[in-house]
Amino acid sequence: MIVEARNDTVNLLGALTRNHWQTIKAAANLLLKRHPAGIIINCAGITECTEEGAETFADAQSYIQKHGARIVLCDIPEHVMEVLRRVPGVRSQLPLACTMAQARASLGLPSTYETAEASTEKIVLLPVWEGMNAQYAAKHALHVARDEHAVLHIVYILLVPQKLALTTPMPEQEEKAHRTLTELEEMAKRARVKVEKRVERCRDLARGVVTAAEQEKASQLVLGITPGDAASANGFLSTVLQKAPCEVMVVRAPAVAGQAV
Repeated sequence: MIVEARNDTVNLLGALTRNHWQTIKAAANLLLKRHPAGIIINCAGITECTEEGAETFADAQSYIQKHGARIVLCDIPEHVMEVLRRVPGVRSQLPLACTMAQARASLGLPSTYETAEASTEKIVLLPVWEGMNAQYAAKHALHVARDEHAVLHIVYILLVPQKLALTTPMPEQEEKAHRTLTELEEMAKRARVKVEKRVERCRDLARGVVTAAEQEKASQLVLGITPGDAASANGFLSTVLQKAPCEVMVVRAPAVAGQAV
């Protein structure tokens, strides 16, 4: 078995006839330090898998669930899936994607690997989530970005239920997230504001917003609040205001039917 770590992907090549998780884990941990948004384990190159080798996936599942690791496995060959079906609980609980494209979408990664370039540009962060009036908040964020000559970073906060592994594919929710991001990206292009977008998966909305602000190194956070949405829960606003690493602008949108996403 060859374990190849390249960019944000661990590639598995050859026969999986014994438990190789320790080797794979070492490669995965190295990549996670470089790519905290998440990494992929590509299984397309596995030519053979025994039941002993399948223990690799059992250990991977335990590690991902215990540490909340942002790891998705993809392209598992059918002959490997046949073996996994004989290992209780593994196939149903592993964060699996059928293709590399689906795995990248689940983690909110670019469709192809891109090397991030250091930038001294100011960053205005707009977090969005299901149920909020994203277009209203975006209008204010675009004004701020233009005034500050900044790049607008839009992060969709995707809430994952506790019963699922953090990296479990959620096709319907992911499609809604990417549709919302595309709509807001078009707004930014019409306003001639440079924009970046991605998805952040988390358990808690406030923690997700703060994490996004930290990861994006935002100079300003535009926080859109819509009556009745997830941000209306007690403690959300105070948590973000206390823990955000940057200036926060709170925008309270009217609850207008048909505008919420």
